[in-house]
Amino acid sequence: MSNIDDNFILNETLSKNIQGSLSFIIESLQKTEFQYTGKALISFIPKSGYLINSLLFSCKSGDPYSASILFRSLIEHSFRHLYIFVKALNDKNDAVGKEYYNSLKANEDLESVEKIINYKKIVYPEDTQWNTKGDHNKAIREIAKNFRIEKIFHYLINNNNDKSSEIMKKYKKEYLLERLIEYTNMSSSVHGGPFGELALYELQKDKTELEATLNKFANESFLLHRSIIETTYLFASLMDDKVTQYYNDIVSK
Repeated sequence: MSNIDDNFILNETLSKNIQGSLSFIIESLQKTEFQYTGKALISFIPKSGYLINSLLFSCKSGDPYSASILFRSLIEHSFRHLYIFVKALNDKNDAVGKEYYNSLKANEDLESVEKIINYKKIVYPEDTQWNTKGDHNKAIREIAKNFRIEKIFHYLINNNNDKSSEIMKKYKKEYLLERLIEYTNMSSSVHGGPFGELALYELQKDKTELEATLNKFANESFLLHRSIIETTYLFASLMDDKVTQYYNDIVSK
């Protein structure tokens, strides 16, 4: 059995484990003062679940190009999830969850509208166009910047708990840096660039390297997905002792 097959089994087992407890985690978090944050953290479980499923199938079919694109997206999901988790605990309020659903959502709408306006200007220059400028929209854009991966990286590095051990601090910095480098290197594939093309051709020349790369994607993507679940359950257990058993069940498997 390959490492990829192993991760299929691990992922299936993990999915079954959370099926019986996720509803209790959701219900518990909605009773806390972190309703928006809790909703945001929970939302990343199915989102990363869909990504890991597709990613594992890409690895199984010998498709490193699609796997790299999906893995890059999973890294960004993981960064945003970790940022929401850490920021909520540091600030001790629900602000980051509200920013996620209000300001970030509003900024996504703004960006879509602005792009469509710019496209329409080319085709219909005589038409009156909407104005998306203004102090309110400017404030939305500034808050939304905090959810960019590079801003999240700086926040997480600069907000290590002073009581953390040196080993933990080093782990956080080196782990986050490694993930950000991977994310950056895989940007070319997402945008159809020549670096991604070259990387694909080089892998196709070496069967051993291709297999190692696919196994790496499978292993690390499952760990990212599992981390999102564990962190969400941990957050819930910090708010409600009654759901601690569900967190312990997840981390003990």
